[in-house]
Amino acid sequence: MTDNNLDIPTLGVPEFPARDGPQRLPAASTGRRIRNKVALEPGHSPLDWARLKSSGQDLRGVPQLGRYTLEDLKEHKSLEDAWTAIHGKIYNITPYMKFHPGGVKDLLRVAGRDGTRLFMLTHAWVNAEFMLDKCLVGFLVPGP
Repeated sequence: MTDNNLDIPTLGVPEFPARDGPQRLPAASTGRRIRNKVALEPGHSPLDWARLKSSGQDLRGVPQLGRYTLEDLKEHKSLEDAWTAIHGKIYNITPYMKFHPGGVKDLLRVAGRDGTRLFMLTHAWVNAEFMLDKCLVGFLVPGP
C-alpha cells in the first residue's frame, strides 16, 4: 500500500493528522487572526531580553512605584515613552519595544492605555508579570 501522491509505503497505517483533518486547517478558518511575527534586529531575541532584564539596568524609568490613573497613562503613548496597563499593573514598555515578536507597531497599539483585553486576546498564555517585571512602574487606580 502506498500514498497515492508521493508513492511512499504506508504499511496500512492511517495518516495522522489526516490531509484534510481539522489539525491541518489554517488558523484563519478557525476564526483566529493569524499573527504576524517580524524579523527582530540582531541583539533583540528573547534571550537578549532575559539578559537585559537581569543586567541591573533601570528599565522602569521612574524612581519608585506609583499609582496612576488612565489619564496619567494617556501621557505615555509615544515610541520614546510608552506605558501600558495589564491586569491593573502599569509597565514601561519602551525598553521592550524592539524585543516584541509582533514588532514595534503592534506594541504601540496598547501604548498609553489599558492593554489587558488585547493582551488576553493575543497572548493569553504569556506571563506578562514575569516578562515585564523589571518594567513595572506602578498600579492602575480609578481617576478622581
